Amino acid sequence: MKRKIALVALLLLTFMVSAVVNLPIQVVLNYAPLPTALSIRQASGTLWQGQAQQVSWQRNHLGQVSWQFEPSALLGGNAQAKVRFGRGSQWQLQGRGTVGYGLSGAYAENLLASMPVTEALKLAPALPIPLTLDGLLELNIKQLSYAKPYCSQGSGSLVWNTNVVGTPLADLQLGPVIAELSCQDSQISVKGTQQSDQVRSEFSVELMADHRFNAKAWFVPQAEMPSALTDGLKWLPSPDAQGRYQFSQQGRL
Repeated sequence: MKRKIALVALLLLTFMVSAVVNLPIQVVLNYAPLPTALSIRQASGTLWQGQAQQVSWQRNHLGQVSWQFEPSALLGGNAQAKVRFGRGSQWQLQGRGTVGYGLSGAYAENLLASMPVTEALKLAPALPIPLTLDGLLELNIKQLSYAKPYCSQGSGSLVWNTNVVGTPLADLQLGPVIAELSCQDSQISVKGTQQSDQVRSEFSVELMADHRFNAKAWFVPQAEMPSALTDGLKWLPSPDAQGRYQFSQQGRL
């Protein structure tokens, strides 16, 4: 008798899960309490597998989003899907990874995203001095658990693949800039390094849950730094005993 009850329960559970994941996505969107800033248009397919041609956040076009539901995650109490996004994005954003929602809230894993630096600069405050920047920003989120205002915990990396930065005095060979990212209780930490034959540098940024930030950086000129740039260093505060020109800034976003 117990085996029959267990079998019936399993069949009912299988039927319910199948019915939910095979619901047309447009039906789900008609009743889902989406944030007002989120707009999803031209959606097709089901919760199991589908795509939306136009996804926008605060009127910013994020491009096409497609997903593939992972039913095995239900065994752990999570609703999880593999996603691809960014095709047609106004920022030339491209990405893929795993996103989900569980008992602890929303999360992301192995999420890769890239964007041209020229597009990222449109979202940032104006630079204090005119610089010519190019290359590609590549974000790798190994694991991220969301919690207001930023995240409960997470880790990842950010790479700026570039070669030369143009300055009013001379071009500076920079090379790749690599930063490690971490988050704990919505305190985000960024620590990065860069090294070339012309300059070596390190930087760190701490962003607090109350939107305060603390940024520090230093650089050391190398043997092949252009003379036009080394001559301009005399206008900066004197370097420390290790030859590092240091900078720091605090504020609120």
